[in-house]
Amino acid sequence: MSRSSYIKGAGIIAIGGIIAKLLGLFFKIPIGRILDSFGYGLYYNSYNIYNLMLTISIIGVPVAISKMIAERASVKNYTGVMDVFKISMLFMLIVGSVASAFLFLGANLIIRIAGWDEGTYYALLGLAFAPFFVSLLSGFRGFFQGMQLMTPTAISQIIEAFARVLLGIGLCIYLTDNFGYAQGAGGASSGAFFGAVAAFLFLLFAWYVFIKDFKNEVRRSKKKFARESSKDLIKRLLQIAIPVTLTSAVVSLFGIINSFTYVPRLAKAGFDLTQATIMFGDYGLAQTMINVPLTFSTAMSITLVPAISESFALKNKEGIRRKTELGLRMILLIALPCAIGLSVFSDEIFELLFPNSAYGGGILNYFAFSTVLIMFANTLQSILQGMDKFTLPLKHLIPGLFVNLAFNFIFVSIPEINIYGLVISNMSAYLVIGTLNYISVKKYTKVQIHVVQTIIKPVIASVFMGLFGILAYNFLNGWLNNGFSVLISIFLCIIIYMISLIAIKGLTEEELEMFPGRNKLKKLLGKLVRKG
Repeated sequence: MSRSSYIKGAGIIAIGGIIAKLLGLFFKIPIGRILDSFGYGLYYNSYNIYNLMLTISIIGVPVAISKMIAERASVKNYTGVMDVFKISMLFMLIVGSVASAFLFLGANLIIRIAGWDEGTYYALLGLAFAPFFVSLLSGFRGFFQGMQLMTPTAISQIIEAFARVLLGIGLCIYLTDNFGYAQGAGGASSGAFFGAVAAFLFLLFAWYVFIKDFKNEVRRSKKKFARESSKDLIKRLLQIAIPVTLTSAVVSLFGIINSFTYVPRLAKAGFDLTQATIMFGDYGLAQTMINVPLTFSTAMSITLVPAISESFALKNKEGIRRKTELGLRMILLIALPCAIGLSVFSDEIFELLFPNSAYGGGILNYFAFSTVLIMFANTLQSILQGMDKFTLPLKHLIPGLFVNLAFNFIFVSIPEINIYGLVISNMSAYLVIGTLNYISVKKYTKVQIHVVQTIIKPVIASVFMGLFGILAYNFLNGWLNNGFSVLISIFLCIIIYMISLIAIKGLTEEELEMFPGRNKLKKLLGKLVRKG
């Protein structure tokens, strides 16, 4: 597959992922308003468990499936392709069944161990059968990606998110109005189940359409290959999947640690179960806002890994270094203004989106800066993976995990810090992870971060943007309501940030290549530079 085709395919996946993420945001905003902080806390309890259950089914194994299928398709071993597909779907069926059974049968046990409010039972029950269908649809996604067909995956992501929003919000409203917050949280979490079913049915249809032509291609193929045993196929599947899965599982454990420690540690700080659940719900709402800029780092990772991999395969050390520098520059150009913008408008954003949240604005005010650390660490992780250093990110996550756990115990139990201890532990953990990732990247690429161009200039432009945003909001709020004032101020901040960067020569034509509409932006940059 050519580099341009590969990047185009990655772009299709990225677009589908971004649309799905935005739909997910539109799901959580009304859910947060319908359930209030307590009900959202019940929902968020189940959300972290669900993420851990899905780690295997949507991360590690599909990557292995796509790789194994691509290996066989590249030499036209179509019989091998179908053997891999059949054995992998059987494997995913087992994985999904076990995960769903664990959630359905172990819901009460999980609640007792974590010390959660008993109302969490409905939220766990609502998504109990989602892993079964997510596992199956992930198998199909792995198949299509292995055959270099990215569109079915992108469309299925959008369908999954749309069904989740439509049915999840509808059930949440109905159950909350007729039964209460706990049942409403169950309705919200069931959106994951309906989304998975809808996406699975679409991919099943897409596979049925594809397989008719594919069978003709199999019959026309004259090449003969030795059949591989099921044991060998499973062994190969696990060899590829385990490192990626373990890395994702460790990331999921950050949320699990928060879920299992906030109740006892806040109790030590003097907060009862109801208040602790409300606080954690507001923390979850702040996390929802943080996830918006993280979508950009996900898209960056999708394009950066193949770009680094290409230079690595060609042993082009200079190419690796240049792409590494550009990737880090771009992620900081996005992360820094996002962090300052979310912090400056934290209270106003929560007043607009989650007006009943007591702690969310205060949490986001500080939590916003974790976006820089997380996006930086994730980008470095992608660079390491592009150089086939798959185990290093996993090793670097372990000390970060221990920092997260230790700081939760230390800071959350302090009455004056309380729920903000989760923010401290999260930021400290990703500071450790990012530092370790950077040390490894620097070792293998010899990259040198140009502090003035990469850090200082974006910081200056972001701070100026933030100060302008405060003045703009205060002026507009005297004439307009909070919602319009926030939205207009954010739009103006984006313009001011870009102008500020150009004015201090903090943006180059090479960096504009990474933006959509780059040709128009380069023309604009040229005009502004000539006028300056």
